[in-house]
Amino acid sequence: MDTVTIQRSVELDAPAKQAWAAARSPQVFRYVTRGLVRLTGLPRTGRFAEGARIEGWLLLGGVLPLHRHHLEVVRVDATAMTLSSHEWGGLLRRWDHDIVVERLDDQRSRYTDRVLIDAGPFTMPVAVFAWLFYRERQRRWRQLARQAPRS
Repeated sequence: MDTVTIQRSVELDAPAKQAWAAARSPQVFRYVTRGLVRLTGLPRTGRFAEGARIEGWLLLGGVLPLHRHHLEVVRVDATAMTLSSHEWGGLLRRWDHDIVVERLDDQRSRYTDRVLIDAGPFTMPVAVFAWLFYRERQRRWRQLARQAPRS
């Protein structure tokens, strides 16, 4: 088995428009991944935009260098509230990540991470890591949504 797709969703106490804006933010990416991984080379401000390419070190726990990581934003669809990236580096031949935000009602939304992973013979251990990583990341998304002022 060369590829595995994992998907995790979480309901947020935040309007979809607000969650979608946060999903495109490098600052929010840092918040939800802090202490888990850190990607050097990430822009400090702005929004992830289609065609953007980021290259830097992927640091486990924010300090242990794993590999040079490459991230290309391949799609940003504001209507579908979907952001897609193609990533690779180290053991990762392919890490295709989709972020999807869906409106549930005026004050709630659903945030989904879906990732296709190809790490050759290491695909299953990497997929287990990804499952745990996104579980923690989505816990932080819930925290962030509870703290955010309503628009």
